Amino acid sequence: MKYLITESKLKSFIKDKFGLDFTGDIELDPNIYKILNDFDECVSYGGLHKRRSSDNYGPMYLITIDDHFKILYQKNYITGMDWIISNGCDVYEESDFMDLLGIRPLGITMEQFLNLYI
Repeated sequence: MKYLITESKLKSFIKDKFGLDFTGDIELDPNIYKILNDFDECVSYGGLHKRRSSDNYGPMYLITIDDHFKILYQKNYITGMDWIISNGCDVYEESDFMDLLGIRPLGITMEQFLNLYI
């Protein structure tokens, strides 16, 4: 049996049942220097500039999970492979990221997750 849940109710459900609220913690297309500050060991200016200026890639999202743990997400439209990297230089698959948050059982995609909070 499937249930239809509105976006606001899903956001409330995630907050109530999982204790997660990313309101204000997801930034669309953050400043490249801000990214370099948080991900200085993981990415270079040239690599970020190439990703941001290429038509192959979608917008970048900076997700703050706590004050010190951050995730950078970007979709590759050509390959369909998402780029999800933490400021600890760990690379994640979408399912790994959902497992990290504990919300994988909800079955929402990364794009649906981002749309809740942007």
